[in-house]
Order: sequence, then structure tokens, then C-alpha cells
Amino acid sequence: MSISPLLYKLYRVKSRKFRWILRKIICRLEGGQVYSRTLRRIFKDYYDVDIGMYTHGSCFRPGQFDRFTTIGRYSSIGPDVKVLNRNHPLSFKGTHGFFFNPGLTYCDKELVEYIPVSIGNDVWIGDGAVILPQVTKIGDGAVIGARTVVTKNVPPYAVVVGYPARIVRYRFPKEVIDELIALKWWEKDIEELKPNIKEFQQPYEELYFDRKRRTEERNSTAE
Repeated sequence: MSISPLLYKLYRVKSRKFRWILRKIICRLEGGQVYSRTLRRIFKDYYDVDIGMYTHGSCFRPGQFDRFTTIGRYSSIGPDVKVLNRNHPLSFKGTHGFFFNPGLTYCDKELVEYIPVSIGNDVWIGDGAVILPQVTKIGDGAVIGARTVVTKNVPPYAVVVGYPARIVRYRFPKEVIDELIALKWWEKDIEELKPNIKEFQQPYEELYFDRKRRTEERNSTAE
């Protein structure tokens, strides 16, 4: 019988060290961050961070990603990535957490709302990148360079770097991006992808246009 449900319940104990130990045990029992369903349940229920299957990285460190963050499947999150879902209030008399954060005991409710952010599937975020509260969406397939500060939404398959982040290129031409978005390959489990795993282990643009050329040649011959 699995002990994961018990470990999930034990996570209610509010001790940082104890929780850290539980996360380590769960990782060992369930094959690490990439596969652990119990870790995902913990982060969703205890931290309001919803992490898709096969995604891994600093999103599994409490406090790195603010509440109401959703991350898709197959994403890779570098060390020390930070997602900030709200700002300190510039319009209040004081900006200190005492005046808006009930966790600091001086107010009885949240006075600054969290802004939900959605990070897509197959997203790669480099070491030390920061996503600021005005951002609500990082598109599927996007790449965010190390130490980048993201101040606005990132389109699917865009590569962004710098402070503030700027688009330097897209991973593929538009027609290839459109096909990948339509395919939604990330909705499949890794076992389902295995028969065609070689498609993920070579330059996809070349594969796409070679397949398109052969299809056009077959259609031309048939006519």
C-alpha cells in the first residue's frame, strides 16, 4: 500500500524543515519531480500553484512562485526562477506588508489581490528569470532567457531575453508554430510519445518541411 496519502496529510505540519524532508521522501518514492503526483497535489492544495505533469524545476520550491500560478506540462524551470503575482501598494500610505498582508497580523484580509498567471506547455525558463505581476500569460513553447525580467505577456514559441524582456526570435516559422499548437502533443503522456520519440530528438523545422514536400509530391503524382 502506498504511503503517499499519509505523507500528503502529514504536510499539514507547519514546519519548513519537516516539509522539506517530506518533499525529499516523496521525490524518492515517486521518481522525482518529473513524475510525482503527490508533489503536484501538495503544491496545488497548500500553495495554490498548479504544476502540470513532467514539468520540473524551482516551481517545486515553496515561495518561488506566488499563489494562483498555473504551469503546463513538459516545462523546464531553471534554478531561482521567481514568479511575482502582486505588487506592494503604491497608493497606500505605506508600502510595507503590515498594511496589506494578513499573514503579518495587522490586517484581517488580503488588501492587494494576486493576479493569476498561466505558464504554458513546453516552456523553458532560464536560471534567475523573474516574471512580474502584470504578466498573465506565457505562451506554449516559449523560451525565457536566464536573468530575464518579463514585464508583459509572451507569445507562443517566442524567445525572450533582457530587462525588460524583448522578443529576439521565434523558435519556428509561423506555419510550424500553428501546426504544433494544433497538435497539442503535450496532452499525451510520455509513454504515448515513445513510438515517435525521434521526432523530438532532431531539428523539427527540417522534419516539418521535408514531410510537407513529400506530401505535395505524392499529391502531385496522384493528380
